[in-house]
Amino acid sequence: MDLYLIRHPETTAPKGTCYGRTDFPLKYPVEDTADSTFSYLPPNFDHFLSSPAPRALKLSSALLAKYNLKPKEPSAIPTDERLWEMNFGDWDGKLWENIPRKDTIPWMKDFVNAKTPGGEAFTDLILRMNSFMEDWKEGGILRKEWERTNNRPLTSLIVVCHSGPIRAVLCKQHGTPYEEAFKSPVDFGSVHKLEIP
Repeated sequence: MDLYLIRHPETTAPKGTCYGRTDFPLKYPVEDTADSTFSYLPPNFDHFLSSPAPRALKLSSALLAKYNLKPKEPSAIPTDERLWEMNFGDWDGKLWENIPRKDTIPWMKDFVNAKTPGGEAFTDLILRMNSFMEDWKEGGILRKEWERTNNRPLTSLIVVCHSGPIRAVLCKQHGTPYEEAFKSPVDFGSVHKLEIP
């Protein structure tokens, strides 16, 4: 199965903002991102999923329109809660410079395992995405259900989500230490194609 992981478009979040669950408006017309992203996608696909975040759903809707499958409303787009960005809890939506350094320094030293106040650790996101991937690999419960319902193999899955979930999957796939998850770029609107058994 070909898996296409797509990051949502750029938002108006001020530079240096810590945000995961907080939603900001898109910075540019969503069609701009959809046009550039679409060129990296297959001419047809079997299944499509999105993070429930509005910024992801807007791109999902625009991409589906390019496949002539525009849903009547975003709520008609299939979503999975596990595709949400990391929950930064009390820090979510704040500028990093406005969060006390006595709180952020210990977290930055071990962001993989340390939880944000009222939020998640990166390990929580990793567990979510590992669970998601297990469900969609060969023999996985959701993949088997899809193939039974559609009476054919699942060969392509498009997923619109966020930087954190994409990085968690890429680390697992490539055997990269999670501590190095943020060393490689995952740009807004970028497409990351993986072959899943």
